[in-house]
Amino acid sequence: MGSKWHSGGRASALRAAVGTTVLAAAAAVLVASASGALRPRNAEAAIRPASAAASAKATTPASTATVAPVHGARHKRATRLTHVPQSVADPTRGVAVRLNAPPGPGTPRPTLTPQTAGTWTDVGNYEFFRPASTLEPCTTYSMQIPAGTVASDHRRLGQARTVSFKVACPGITAVQEALARLNYLPYTMHGFVGASSTAPLTRQEATTRAFNLPNGILRANVPDAPPLTMGTVDPTTTGAMEVFEGDHNLPISTTITPQLWTELMADETIAKRNARPYTWVTVTETLPETLQVHEDGKIALSSPTNTGVPGANTQQGIFPIYVRYVATTMIGTNVDGSHYNDPGVPWVNYFNGGDAVHGYIRPGYGYPQSNGCVELPIATAQSVYGMLAVGDLVIVS
Repeated sequence: MGSKWHSGGRASALRAAVGTTVLAAAAAVLVASASGALRPRNAEAAIRPASAAASAKATTPASTATVAPVHGARHKRATRLTHVPQSVADPTRGVAVRLNAPPGPGTPRPTLTPQTAGTWTDVGNYEFFRPASTLEPCTTYSMQIPAGTVASDHRRLGQARTVSFKVACPGITAVQEALARLNYLPYTMHGFVGASSTAPLTRQEATTRAFNLPNGILRANVPDAPPLTMGTVDPTTTGAMEVFEGDHNLPISTTITPQLWTELMADETIAKRNARPYTWVTVTETLPETLQVHEDGKIALSSPTNTGVPGANTQQGIFPIYVRYVATTMIGTNVDGSHYNDPGVPWVNYFNGGDAVHGYIRPGYGYPQSNGCVELPIATAQSVYGMLAVGDLVIVS
């Protein structure tokens, strides 16, 4: 009985031990499963060396976090400039830059040199600049486009760009109309209500009028006015420009310059009209030869005069005075081949090459005696000199 009990007790103890081991193993499996240690791995992971597996496990999360966004940005298209200005025909309307998509929020704006007051707005794919008043006519501008310029859903431009563009000059007809309004030409605009108005204008209105000419015509407002050809830099227009430039301390020129337009528009904004009467000179070569000074269509002075002898004739035509001297030395060759050198010739107004209206002592006046100049008695020449300016016309007929 004791031996049987001993044998049965050992069997019971063995079964209990096996059961305990099974329970412990099951518990271990549950813990491992909960911690993720039993997640399935592919065959490559199963045979990877421990060190490589550990390295991959350490670097993969960081690589995933940083590379993916860069990969996305790299695949965005770059911002491009598809249009930049090269010239501007009407400076009151402004200037624009076009991108390859609408400008992105907060994109930095281009800057203009010379600086100009105005505002930038987005219009479709354009960045559009409208000046508060106007861009300056006859002026070259520089536009700096920032590297940070960005179109919507695009990468930045990446590199700053600088482009230049030229603002057009108004045409010669606009110059003639402005000079007429400011009383530098003896003409008045006709053709529509308000055409002849000389009231003050804003700078934008003055520029708009210069680039969008009103439908009208200039008509002489004094008797026997010097002829004017619209749209042509004729002698009458050239003379008026030179008188205006002299009044405003500008270099005398026969071309339209930025300085000329700056002063023209400035005078138009305040309606600053020329207070001096429109003045010109006529010289008739029919005997007795006569010089007359005209002021606003009235004869202010008339005198007998001398013109050139045969072989040194005074050329007929319309000529603006281009330089003046209180006194100068005249050197040249007479018709007979002899030379002259006359110092101290007074009250000189050069109008055509070496031909000038000036004072010169002669026994008489009223018939050809000079070497091409228009000679006057000294006292008369002094009076005439005080009535004239560079740009005033001398008309020989």
